[in-house]
Amino acid sequence: MTLPRLVDLGELVEGTALPERSLAPDIMDVAKFIGAAGFAIPIFLDPVAARATGLERPLIPAEYKSAFLLGYLRRLAKPDGRIVRLQSGFRRPDYHGNRFTIGGQVTRVEAVEGGRDVNLELWIEQATGDRSVRSSAIVRLPEVES
Repeated sequence: MTLPRLVDLGELVEGTALPERSLAPDIMDVAKFIGAAGFAIPIFLDPVAARATGLERPLIPAEYKSAFLLGYLRRLAKPDGRIVRLQSGFRRPDYHGNRFTIGGQVTRVEAVEGGRDVNLELWIEQATGDRSVRSSAIVRLPEVES
């Protein structure tokens, strides 16, 4: 299934807010992800194991959140853009079933050989307003032929 493009990055300028995407992964979503990824760390699925380490309940793995951010970037980069970089800092835990929102803004647009680099600030924000993940990314857009 082809995902639609979120926005035309070619029309964005510094300071422009990016469209938001809301998610609320549950334990089955996480179980499928860690099964496919080949790792099964108990704090991601087992409430007892999570509480034994001082957590409120099972966590959403950082890799799962990175996959969401990468998917978001891929949709932003459509149809011809290329993701040059995604760098993230994970600041707070996200738990199964909690709604969070991916958002961001354009921080800089600069000409490079063969096109333009669109620099982005991205984040995952919890329903409380706390940002659990802060990221920066660069999407390279090809030159527009006139």
